[in-house]
Amino acid sequence: MRIVIVGQGAIGLLWYHHLARTAANRVSLLCSKRIENPPKKYSFTDINNHSTEFSLKLASDTAIAEADLIIVCVKSYQVKDAIKSIQHNLPAKAIVIFCHNGMGALENLASLTQPALVLLTTHGCKVEKPFHVVHTGIGHNNLGLLYGQLTTTIKETMTTTLEQALPSLLFVDNIQEKQWLKLAINCVINPLTALYNIDNGQLLESKYNEIVTELINEIITVASAEGIKFEFDNLQQQLRLVAKNTANNCSSMRADVLQNRKTEIDYINGYIVNLAEKHKICVPANEKLLLKVKALNS
Repeated sequence: MRIVIVGQGAIGLLWYHHLARTAANRVSLLCSKRIENPPKKYSFTDINNHSTEFSLKLASDTAIAEADLIIVCVKSYQVKDAIKSIQHNLPAKAIVIFCHNGMGALENLASLTQPALVLLTTHGCKVEKPFHVVHTGIGHNNLGLLYGQLTTTIKETMTTTLEQALPSLLFVDNIQEKQWLKLAINCVINPLTALYNIDNGQLLESKYNEIVTELINEIITVASAEGIKFEFDNLQQQLRLVAKNTANNCSSMRADVLQNRKTEIDYINGYIVNLAEKHKICVPANEKLLLKVKALNS
């Protein structure tokens, strides 16, 4: 497949690396405009901590115009600008996959006529330094159609290509439910680790039980108003499992705060707060975290 990865962050480089390792794929990377002179090579450290340098193929206008697949791996607040920057050159046949944290970033993209999919990943990775990505944890990918239509052949080809590059991967029909599950977990882990400057696993300590319980209850109430059903015990169990499996990891929001970057809080807890206002639901715990993390950014 002819594939363009949009974004030189951790997830973008992770997918670029694994997809480019298959000779049948023609893969290129579209960097942010703020990168004036992108390098011709990048470094990749695998799960066994082996580092290697590889050639980097940068995306041209021609690559975008001929693409079968565009994978947008940027921050939630960068999604609209990323699409705007390539839309004039985007072929009608292309499939667009969005891979980012939070929800709400894909609203009001009415001008996008191509089929749009969501890719959710639990693989751990981080940028050691610009254009050096480290694969820190093996995870799973869920892929699902957000809107538009796919032929069976295209769906199978795309799914096979991605699954062979970075297993495991499953095409799911209920991608919205998967989005909500990831959102719920992010609403707890991301802001709390950012505010208290702790690793994910430290949230399992009893002193955080009260705030975690408050957040889960608020999220369940808002999700229910949107037609998404969670059971408290099950959601708590899944949250604790993620915290345990990523115990030594630094959450993306904590990393953003530590590096003085804008966070995605508006698309995580902020998304819950906005929906709560819509449904006239009180979510004081989410509101407090939203304000506190935004204060860190300022």
